[in-house]
Amino acid sequence: DIARGQKLIEQRVPEVPPGLPSSLLERRPDIREAEQQVAATNAEIGVAIGNFLPRIGLTALWGGSSDNLSDLATGNANVWSVAAEFSGPIFRAGMLWAEYQARVAIWEQAKANYEQTSLRAFSEVSTALVARDLLRDERLARAEESKQLSESVRLSLVRYNQGLASYFEVLQAQQDLYPALFQLAETRMAELVSVIDLYRALGGGWKLGTVWLPASEDGA
Repeated sequence: DIARGQKLIEQRVPEVPPGLPSSLLERRPDIREAEQQVAATNAEIGVAIGNFLPRIGLTALWGGSSDNLSDLATGNANVWSVAAEFSGPIFRAGMLWAEYQARVAIWEQAKANYEQTSLRAFSEVSTALVARDLLRDERLARAEESKQLSESVRLSLVRYNQGLASYFEVLQAQQDLYPALFQLAETRMAELVSVIDLYRALGGGWKLGTVWLPASEDGA
């Protein structure tokens, strides 16, 4: 009804502060998940590289340097031959190298996914900002139209009360006004939804009252 529409029209829309930093997007769940995948796969590459290092005992029974370590340190043994004889992994048909390449491929895929997720986030923010600006301009135009039509209703009532016009003129003016108010309420609703979309795209909106723009050199 008209009363509910009027309440919707009067709803306050938060102003988007200038200078919002892109770091706000880091709170988005999809970006955080993609970032964690990159970190995890990067750590797995480190594990794969670490697997190339032969596993040998570094200390002997009483805590001194083991024979294997001493031989390696003095150059009396080949590290890979020692690895083959003891517990260290060896290059069997390139298995370790293939594993390393596979982990690098997974990391590159995770990095590409992170980049795509970030680009999608920026696109969603841009779309939400553009939609909000367009709907704000449309709402202002419809508000001006409704204001003029409301004035027409008021003047028609004045003319009717003075006996200068029939009540049909009043009804005609109201018939023009009410659809305009309904369209204004719809536009206001769409504008509010666009702000919600912007909040979601930013990963939770922004802190109202925060000045995001850097201060000028003169402190202004």
